[in-house]
Amino acid sequence: MKAEDRSKLQSLAGEIESLKSRQPEESKFKDWKEKVEKKLEEVFGKGSEPLLRFQRTRFFNFSRPGKSKEAPLSESERREYLQGLDEAKRNLQRYL
Repeated sequence: MKAEDRSKLQSLAGEIESLKSRQPEESKFKDWKEKVEKKLEEVFGKGSEPLLRFQRTRFFNFSRPGKSKEAPLSESERREYLQGLDEAKRNLQRYL
């Protein structure tokens, strides 16, 4: 892996902490997720184990039936959101 690829993946892993706000923003999360997927595909290839593992991560689904987008997350929803981010961080660190 090239140094600049390693640096970019480290930067994306570092961004996870800023995504852990009390009320996460779906758009920021989606942008981050897309950047990670694009970088993993660029570095490891389409269909690679690192990319597929990341895509299998059980991230929180922001489309919550019966709740508006502005409704705060419940504690269980927040736990689910944070668990997905923690799993993604572990996976990204594994590839560095």
